[in-house]
Amino acid sequence: MKDHGPPLSRRHMLSLTAGAIPALSCAPGLAVAPPSGLDAIARSRGLRFGTAVSPTHLDDPAFAQLIVRECSVLTAENNFKWKYLEAKEGQRNPAKALRVLRFASRHRMSPRGHTFVWNQDDRVPGWLITNEAALAQKGGAPLIALMNDHARYLATTFPQIESWDCVNEAFVVQSGQLKNSIYTRILGMGFFDLAFQLMAQYAPHAQRVYNGNMSWEQNPDHRNAVLRVLEQALKRGVPVNAIGIQSHLGNTLGRGRDERAWNRFLAELDAMGMTVLITELDCADRHLSDREPARRDAEIAAFVKGYLDITLSHRNVSQIICWGLSDRYSNLNRDSYPTKSRRPDGLPMRGNPFDDALRPKPLYDAIAAAIAACPVR
Repeated sequence: MKDHGPPLSRRHMLSLTAGAIPALSCAPGLAVAPPSGLDAIARSRGLRFGTAVSPTHLDDPAFAQLIVRECSVLTAENNFKWKYLEAKEGQRNPAKALRVLRFASRHRMSPRGHTFVWNQDDRVPGWLITNEAALAQKGGAPLIALMNDHARYLATTFPQIESWDCVNEAFVVQSGQLKNSIYTRILGMGFFDLAFQLMAQYAPHAQRVYNGNMSWEQNPDHRNAVLRVLEQALKRGVPVNAIGIQSHLGNTLGRGRDERAWNRFLAELDAMGMTVLITELDCADRHLSDREPARRDAEIAAFVKGYLDITLSHRNVSQIICWGLSDRYSNLNRDSYPTKSRRPDGLPMRGNPFDDALRPKPLYDAIAAAIAACPVR
């Protein structure tokens, strides 16, 4: 059965009040107040909650304190990516990445590494593309050597990383086809196995994740491609042990989705033994024509809660990480965000749990309620 449009049921709307978060019982007849903060609520269910951040955002004391209060997992938005670590060949600059790690260490947060290999030409260092012909010689041996060196550098420079996105966004979302990139042109699908093997070699303690933008949209091609590749990789002994589901839900807000197929997808991942992380949760509102912020906020909250209710019902889901905690620093409203993905009316999007004044929005309550109601891990 396919479901259409945002799930604005009365049940969802009622659940978005603070009172929807159930009290926790420590003994029969003795109720205690629910834990405060999204990570505290998550930990009460055996989960972790976190956010992505840019190191410049940590210069804002109020925002930094918000992260400390709400999160125990931290992802750097760009600073561990090869394109930014080594913009010029042989000239690595880890300073910004190390700043994020110091913040995480100071506040006892679990740091995630995003990402080792991003299968997209405009997301790798430009000098790799410039040197492609040379890197393709001898069956791609020069590219393999560079990947080996980069994996070793990541693991030795950032040994405290507990989870690495070994491969990011390998497939075309609309078709499920493997993307055409320098990695696939030179190594074919072999790049996928190699990325996980190298990180297993140099960072054996770290979780090894395939991260991609799967969603509950009606088109199953991308989900099916991911399932096929993971199944085949596991048969070959590729050391992948987790999948990151980005969950940029604005792509389906106000559009058709298939909730039953999404449930089946998650169940199949569970059957494979895959740990699941929600790695980049946000909800752009570009498909909502309503200009009124309160109504947009309510619709976003209801939609995200419907998604989380299904996703968190699967016990192999271990973390929820937002791609930005507040609209103050939202990726969705930056100059670099694609023009085609913005609201047609030019209004700022409201896709994060806190507004630009760091006040919790209905989305915050929706996330809290969904976590509090999910099965204990």
